[in-house]
Amino acid sequence: MEDIRELLAKMEKTREKKLVEHKKHLASEEYQSALRLLNVVTTDFIKGMKACSMYCSRGAEFRDNSLSLSHIDDYFMSAIMIMIMLTEGGINPAKREIRYLIDSSMRYLFVDQQLWRGSIKEKLMYFDKKVDKSNIKYINDIDLHMIKSSALKSAFRSEYKTTYYKACEYVHASTKQIEERFSLYEQGITIGLDRAEQLQEVAELLSEVYSSLLVFTFHAAGVSTIGDLMVDTLSPQDGWVYNGNQYISEIDRHFDYKHERKELIVQLEETRTNRAWPNKALQRTSR
Repeated sequence: MEDIRELLAKMEKTREKKLVEHKKHLASEEYQSALRLLNVVTTDFIKGMKACSMYCSRGAEFRDNSLSLSHIDDYFMSAIMIMIMLTEGGINPAKREIRYLIDSSMRYLFVDQQLWRGSIKEKLMYFDKKVDKSNIKYINDIDLHMIKSSALKSAFRSEYKTTYYKACEYVHASTKQIEERFSLYEQGITIGLDRAEQLQEVAELLSEVYSSLLVFTFHAAGVSTIGDLMVDTLSPQDGWVYNGNQYISEIDRHFDYKHERKELIVQLEETRTNRAWPNKALQRTSR
């Protein structure tokens, strides 16, 4: 028994030492920078979604019969919970929630576009009976009509698939997940003792996921609503990080024909260039 007590006492001292070291790491500029990045990626996503929700309230019947738009509050909840999990060291559970977001949002838009004027009841029935929940093939059928460039549409679909598979590695047991965990154990990093580079990685993944959700939700809301949203509210906000995303920027560019932009096009294009994603936009806000 004495040997066991000594072993437990030694383990506790080792654990306490790691906790002291980790507190120092949490206060480091490297970790705080990753935390700021996570914060801006999350808060600006919520800002964009809230603004979209407000503009969609002008067509309440259409909004309430849209799978995509009726799940905006669900996206808020997930974004907040992901933030909490990540700041508490729960990186893998957060990635599983991320996978839910990237998966469900695409399918909701697919159903909305298949039954554009259908009721929520009809869409739910279609979702239940007609949509294959184990396949993301529907990304190829999504109508990205506010992204005019064929090359950008192709790039978006390709990036979506890459992001989806990154998130999937943490839903079910995978070789990558197991190898990562063994590697961390060897470094003395256990649950709750995650490092800045891990937080940075997942914050960058979130930026990709949230930009995809915004693209899907904007297409679900329709051209008229998003035209007003971008021109009047989101595009003028130089600090809104997602303006720097190439797909959101292209959606914004879709509305350059509007009268109020005729004398601002040159200046607006220069602004878009300076909002390049993610090197300038995200790094600028993470400092």
